[in-house]
Amino acid sequence: MKNKSITRRFANLFIAAFMAVTGVLSANTALAHDSSPALQKGAYFVDILYLQDGKTPADAKAYFDKVTKVIAGHGLERITPAFIVTNKMSGDIEPQLVNVWSVSDPENTFKNIFSDEGYLKHVPLRNATFDMQRSHMFMLKAAQ
Repeated sequence: MKNKSITRRFANLFIAAFMAVTGVLSANTALAHDSSPALQKGAYFVDILYLQDGKTPADAKAYFDKVTKVIAGHGLERITPAFIVTNKMSGDIEPQLVNVWSVSDPENTFKNIFSDEGYLKHVPLRNATFDMQRSHMFMLKAAQ
């Protein structure tokens, strides 16, 4: 029974992430027709984040302000504003934040980020800001 609940949870999460990406891309004609290589390849990363107790979206913004240039240098770029979850419509998770990113090289982007001292020095702040055990992250590609 527990496996069924976990499977249902991840199915709901995937559907929410897919809807976030497709909804953003179809709602924004400029993005849908963007000629950037990452968008043409259709490589995306979605993070669905829980904040640590006592942390706020402002704390999350402060963290992302510190790492955005570093991770962009490795091909991870936010393609939407950061989203604050304001209303849970369905499902059994309750994250606070969602981000949608383009990924220039799905094979190497994260490997390169996690090898960069400029990023690694901010990992303690990341872990103090986000509940990484409860948060969910997905690599996605555009359906053909």
